Amino acid sequence: MSELTGLSAEEQVLAVRFAVETLRLDFSSVYSPRTSHVPMPDRTTPPTTGGGISHFDNGPRHASTDIKSFTNQKQPKSDQQFAAVVAYYFQFEARSEDRRETVNADIMKDAARLAGWPQVKRWAMTLHNAKNAGYLSGAGTGEFKLSSVGENLVAITLPGGSTVEKPTRSRPSPRSKKKAKAR
Repeated sequence: MSELTGLSAEEQVLAVRFAVETLRLDFSSVYSPRTSHVPMPDRTTPPTTGGGISHFDNGPRHASTDIKSFTNQKQPKSDQQFAAVVAYYFQFEARSEDRRETVNADIMKDAARLAGWPQVKRWAMTLHNAKNAGYLSGAGTGEFKLSSVGENLVAITLPGGSTVEKPTRSRPSPRSKKKAKAR
C-alpha cells in the first residue's frame, strides 16, 4: 500500500484495478456492486457512495457521442487500439440503448464503417490480437470484452502524442567485435 502513497486518486484506482485483474481476484461473492464498472474518478467531482461502494463520476460525458467523433478524439494508432476504442465506446460512451458489454467481428466491421476506419480482412483475428495485447479479454465464442488494460489505454493514454515503440537492442558493430577479440 505504501507504493500508492503520493499517487493521485485516479492513479491509485488504476493501480488497484490492474492488480485485481492481474491476480484474477473475484470479489463477486464478497459484494455485489450496483454496476459492473467503477469509472475513473473525476478530480472535480467528489465520490458518491451507494451500497457501501464508492462510485465515481467519469467526468463530463458528451451527450450521445457518435463513434466517429469518439474515434477521432482518441486517435488509435493501430487496429488493435481501434478495437479497444470500439469496445470502450460501446461499454461507456454509446447511448444507453446501444450499450453492450462485448464486441465481435460483425460489430467491429460496422464500427469501422461508421468511424471511417479502414476495414481489415479478418476482424476476428484483430480481436484475438487485441486480446493477446491485453486490451480485450475473451467473453465467449467470438465475443470480446474490454479489459482494464484496454480501458486504461482508451481513458487515459489515448490520444497519445507518441506511439509505443519496442525497445531496440544495441548491437556492437562488426568492427568493434574484431577489436575486442584482438585485445
